[in-house]
Amino acid sequence: VAPTSFTRLCEAREVLAINGQLPGPTLYVQRGDNLFVNVHNHAPYPITIH
Repeated sequence: VAPTSFTRLCEAREVLAINGQLPGPTLYVQRGDNLFVNVHNHAPYPITIH
């Protein structure tokens, strides 16, 4: 997670993105799978992802 520049309708803003993507990447799992996600917060403040 890190701040990145995002342009929409010719206006640039700084937003938080995951792997440089907004929205973040889709995670595909099956029922019963174990999923471990390591998140490295490079934002200037604490965040929560859900």
